[in-house]
Amino acid sequence: MVRSKTVVLLSLASTFIAGCATRPTPDVGTLPPPAAGSPSEHIIDRENIGFYSDGNWSISTSLPGFEGQDYLISAPGTGQNVATWNLNIIRTFDIYAKWTSTPRRGSNVKFVVHHLDNQNNLVTETVTVDQRENPGEWFKLGTYRMSTLTGRVTVSDDADGWVVADAVLFKEVGVTPDEEPAPPTGDSDGDGIPDEWEVRYGLDPNDPSDATQDSDGDGLSNLDEFLALTDPTVADSDGDGIPDGYEVENGLDPSIDDAMQDADGDGLANYNEFLAGTSAIDADSRLASNAVLLTWEAPTERTDGSPLTEDEIARYELLYQRTSSAGAGAGERIIDNESSAFSSYGGGRTSSGYGGFIGDNYFIMDPGSGEVSAEWQVYELVPGTQYQLSGHWVSSGLRASNATYSYTFTDAKGAQTTQTAVVDQRSNGGSWQSLGNFETSGTTLSVSINNDADGYVIADAIKLDSAGGDETTVVIEKAAYNSYIVEDLGAGEWQFKLRAIDSEGVEGEFSEIARRTIE
Repeated sequence: MVRSKTVVLLSLASTFIAGCATRPTPDVGTLPPPAAGSPSEHIIDRENIGFYSDGNWSISTSLPGFEGQDYLISAPGTGQNVATWNLNIIRTFDIYAKWTSTPRRGSNVKFVVHHLDNQNNLVTETVTVDQRENPGEWFKLGTYRMSTLTGRVTVSDDADGWVVADAVLFKEVGVTPDEEPAPPTGDSDGDGIPDEWEVRYGLDPNDPSDATQDSDGDGLSNLDEFLALTDPTVADSDGDGIPDGYEVENGLDPSIDDAMQDADGDGLANYNEFLAGTSAIDADSRLASNAVLLTWEAPTERTDGSPLTEDEIARYELLYQRTSSAGAGAGERIIDNESSAFSSYGGGRTSSGYGGFIGDNYFIMDPGSGEVSAEWQVYELVPGTQYQLSGHWVSSGLRASNATYSYTFTDAKGAQTTQTAVVDQRSNGGSWQSLGNFETSGTTLSVSINNDADGYVIADAIKLDSAGGDETTVVIEKAAYNSYIVEDLGAGEWQFKLRAIDSEGVEGEFSEIARRTIE
């Protein structure tokens, strides 16, 4: 499904056209222990480092007997959906697989074991199993010598029924469960990483502590990088804009550019899932409700019609602002003199002698020195919102030329602030006249007017419109994929526009405005 409420595609004008748009990484120490707690037994489940899947697999827990928290399942197909279990250790293993069973499972599910033969050549062997049988049991596929770089087990949907990809057990040959295995050949410090690999990437082959370090800050330890076949000195080994840790945790392949693929089929590319902080393998993992993901395509020509290459674009400029707020205090609100939110003090009276008023009448005060006043109280404003305040009166030649409205609110710094607006009520009667704009960090507003004026003062009605907020400007440096996430947006309607800036500082035209409502 496409997340229509989270993604905005911006289309840039003819100049700069359509240049428009987790799970946390686990600590290796928290991964499930191998069966029987033996260092000689290595279980790789869907949640573990070393497991990858391509295609459209579904996560399931519907049948018992699986390893870990769940298993993957695929409808019968032609081999497009592939699951891989990789163990990056050179040893000889008895290899087992586990699955859940129903009569609808494939009777000819093919596990392919990539291993070394007696001459150390990489070869494969296909083991066909009947997944309708032996549910929840470790089924032995055979005994094989594995390779550090390419040793793995795969299964695909090429079968006559549904295929389960649950877990694979690698059990070292000739080692009893309570016997500590010898360190791998060429691993002086016994940290699970061969000396040659440590030297190649600047680690210390005599210091086992560097196995748990994260040299490049991508969320994978150096040991995880070795097991995942990634570069421990580069946070993004395949250069697709997604850190290795996120790719491994989300079942992506950190060795190829899969940024624009959609692993979970939810309408968002893997890169955008990473940018949004959602899971690339869970279609129900959603962007935060107060965030918007923007995507765009690079423009192809300048304002004068001359060509523009993507290499010439240096950065983008994004402008966004809230245009209206949501909630009880949003939109247009009119408070008449007949409302319970209106009060008068010291005298005055209602009248309907002149037309053009709001409601059934208006409140009128004789000229004086401020002893008579009227007040409107407004509640349930939306903090952080810009409001426009307007007044309404009826006019005649006897009205005050200097009637003064005062309005008190909590400003953006939390202080009580009073502003005034002096109006000539001899004119502009029967229409809304602006008294001012303000932004509040509180939820209440008090508006008052009194008879300290040179003529009759009218207190008819006030109107409050949520006028949006200040415009925010963000400079976005050019990246591999044109996407950007705007977070922590308040409730209401927001608008976004974007333009490109070339390497000479020449600015393009802004895109058409894109809008999104945050609830």
